[in-house]
Amino acid sequence: MSASDARATLRAALAETLSAFCGDDPGRSATFRGYAPAAGTISVRGDVLRPAASVMKVPLLMTVYHEAAQGKIDLGRSVAVETFSKTRYVSILAAFDAGRVLSLREVSRLAVITSDNPAAVRLQSLIDFAGVNRLLAELGCPAQCRMATGFSEEELGSRNRVNVLTTDACIRIWTALKHDPIYGELMVALKNNLRNNRIPALLPDEVAVFHKTGSLDGVVNDVGILEDDRVCFTLAFLTDAQSDPLKTTNEIAACSLAVYELVSRSSPD
Repeated sequence: MSASDARATLRAALAETLSAFCGDDPGRSATFRGYAPAAGTISVRGDVLRPAASVMKVPLLMTVYHEAAQGKIDLGRSVAVETFSKTRYVSILAAFDAGRVLSLREVSRLAVITSDNPAAVRLQSLIDFAGVNRLLAELGCPAQCRMATGFSEEELGSRNRVNVLTTDACIRIWTALKHDPIYGELMVALKNNLRNNRIPALLPDEVAVFHKTGSLDGVVNDVGILEDDRVCFTLAFLTDAQSDPLKTTNEIAACSLAVYELVSRSSPD
């Protein structure tokens, strides 16, 4: 089989795998972007706007780091733990003693690694939603992709559904993360994400997954770069109106493993 035929065969298999995940469920989207050895993009309903949930924390943090690179934000500045907003949900900030201070750089990492809402709220105070939306536009995301609310208690739940992305837009966001060195610290945080029951769940331990999940009622999302010593690609899953979130979670994991195995088999030894 020629190299071009092999690439065509791989693309067809990948398209079939993503299509099998999405099926006839209009609430599911999936996009693949290969870097090596399988270059190119394959998308199923990749242009459909869906609630981003906590996936939107990534563009938020990117905007913070973008501003820091321009000297507008000092990531070394310290903030006291007791100044963070309260939450009825689980928060990593409960681990710290009263009087403890964290740098904004540490707050940023915690907001990604643990998806901590009070940490995200603290970072929201540094920028505005317009800044996040400008960054999305600069990355080539459709104009309809936007952050319009945050992660405070009153902004969670159904109100958070106004933050929307597409899986194709997520590919652009994660491609920027991979290639722009100003986001290097965010990549480290994404690699250490503690919520690993979706894309990484079934993958071999040696596969690094730089990912961020997002969840709302009926929303089961995960976007990440998968990388080992042979392959590198991005997968984006955004869903809505999922009647069985656990089933969707498991199917994201199964689809991710299937894609990884297809790409790995196509990689030269």
